[in-house]
Amino acid sequence: MVVKPRILITPWVRNVSTTHEGTTLDLVSLSPSYSNAVVACGGVPLVMAPCEVGDVPALMDGMAGLLLSGGRDLEPSLYGQENTDSVRIRRDLDELDIELTREAMRRELPILGICRGMQVVNVALGGDLRQEVLSEGSASHPTYPEMREVGDPRDHRHGVALRPGSRIAAIYDDSERITVNSLHHQAVGRVGEGLVVTATAEDGTIEAVEHPLNDLVAVQWHPEQMREDGGEVLFADLVERARSRATMTP
Repeated sequence: MVVKPRILITPWVRNVSTTHEGTTLDLVSLSPSYSNAVVACGGVPLVMAPCEVGDVPALMDGMAGLLLSGGRDLEPSLYGQENTDSVRIRRDLDELDIELTREAMRRELPILGICRGMQVVNVALGGDLRQEVLSEGSASHPTYPEMREVGDPRDHRHGVALRPGSRIAAIYDDSERITVNSLHHQAVGRVGEGLVVTATAEDGTIEAVEHPLNDLVAVQWHPEQMREDGGEVLFADLVERARSRATMTP
């Protein structure tokens, strides 16, 4: 029987308008593109609800992998900076995601970080962030108004160079270069302890990191929105890593 590993996915918490005029409500939510990708690759997705940081070990029991999803900016004080360009901050969720990352690493569980998820990984390991890259005006990272002038920002694409011999290069059939989307205005700055940069955009923005001693891959782009354009391989890799973990004998 094929083992279907359980993959814990971090959610979004969004304040949205309700059907009652003039009221809003915080909702725990997640685009189904994340869970659909895990299912398509043979995993069982479990979207978590926010909990106390002290409950993280119990939450991780029985999980074979962790998927850190995209979302809002992190609280800059968590990486030693004042807030200059960060928005929609929820420090409680940041602290929870950081502890989830550290607990998964302690358990040597496979991790895939996506966009905010990559930034969480970097901060969890002592790195910091560039709070604004879009304002720097590169072709790789134009502003959202610039993207909207030519269409849907989700359709913006740019090239990234992959480090030879890296896991990310192997996932993409040992390619030297791939094309990805760009839906972020922040990026990794000082790289966290133990992380290795394995993909960069033309303007030098860090687009992927890995940890050689832990089962961790994180990317700045959104592969769940590129499943038919090469993005599904990252989810297939996570599920396979998690399956190997789930079938390990004690």
